[in-house]
Amino acid sequence: MSETKGGRARRIVSDSLWSISGLVLMNVIAQFVVYPAWNRTLGSESYGSVLYMMSLINVVGISAGVSCNYARMKNSVNGETSNAHYIVALGIVSALMVPFVLVLGRLRLIEMRPGETVLYFLLMCATMWRYYADVEYRLSLNYRGYFVYYAVIGAGYLAGIALFRLTGLWPLALLPGELMGIALVLLRGRALRWNGGFSWREARPVFQAALVLYGSEFLSMLVFNGDRILLNWLDGTAVTSYYLASLLGKTVSLISTPLNGIIIGYLARYKGRMDRKILLGIAGGAAAMILVGTACCTVASHVLISRLYPDNYADVKGLFVIANLAQVIYFTANAVIVTLLRFGKPYFNIIINGIYAVVFCALCIPMTAALGLNGFCKAILLTCAIRLLAALILCVRQSRIQKTNEEGTIGDA
Repeated sequence: MSETKGGRARRIVSDSLWSISGLVLMNVIAQFVVYPAWNRTLGSESYGSVLYMMSLINVVGISAGVSCNYARMKNSVNGETSNAHYIVALGIVSALMVPFVLVLGRLRLIEMRPGETVLYFLLMCATMWRYYADVEYRLSLNYRGYFVYYAVIGAGYLAGIALFRLTGLWPLALLPGELMGIALVLLRGRALRWNGGFSWREARPVFQAALVLYGSEFLSMLVFNGDRILLNWLDGTAVTSYYLASLLGKTVSLISTPLNGIIIGYLARYKGRMDRKILLGIAGGAAAMILVGTACCTVASHVLISRLYPDNYADVKGLFVIANLAQVIYFTANAVIVTLLRFGKPYFNIIINGIYAVVFCALCIPMTAALGLNGFCKAILLTCAIRLLAALILCVRQSRIQKTNEEGTIGDA
């Protein structure tokens, strides 16, 4: 018997609650336990440098893991997918991270001891594989397993804090959690197991799709983490200030990356086109997310930042609204882009995030140079809004294209 609309809606709500619970648990531990522990131990200046190094992991590592994850979800629409192709792709990226980290060490952008450099490389690789590994639960729509996966990662972060305090090596605060998540999928899942059947001919379209998506994710992550990269030119304190002002909004945005897997997981099973009903749902959902998300993040910022970072609260509270609004708009655009990925072409993502990168350079760099942190906040808000607008315009365009093609097919018949 086919599933009723009511039953499907209840299942989607249930899946969303399981996945959100796991993601919130993991991110609460990371953002409100691990990061404050770094700040208390290292001080604002060194903490800003660590945030800068974490931004490079986000740009390089997370982009690769997410792109392989999304490529597999998109390819699963057409049938079974092989583990081998995606494992090889991630293996190639892992190998390329060796010279990347060595160059970072040679440039001495921040000082790291030899032990920290090795652990930083391992953390970058492990983060990438962990972001890919949750495809295990997306493919099967097993969101209870998804909750367990992120709960295990969160528990690993708690263990990592103890290691960090014992050794003073900051990457150890997160590395155990990433490794525990990967180990869980290796032991109880199938997505990371080599199942043979690899061939370069079949791998070529997989690599091409992953590369296109990587280009898009790289641009998106580069600008999303642009605050740490750009503000680091001012000083580490500026990085810390904007990080704290946008902390709640960034937490929502970080949750959005895995959470969008629920959207694409269900859309992969939807065989219809992007019609007017879906467009209205996208527009209405975007407006609701922006209003509710900004209000919740701003209120929560006043409550949490005043308690977790009392020494910084007075300096950053005036930035809560504008900083959180920018991050919520970014998160909302991500959900729209994932929907567009299902109905449109992968290169749409590059168009959107290419516009995002160009606008970021055109607005954020000169306004930061002229007005400092306040100028950056205004510029990044406008940049995120333009990104969302570009995604919505492409959704409308894709809907019209599909409608025209459908009408043409009916006319031919």
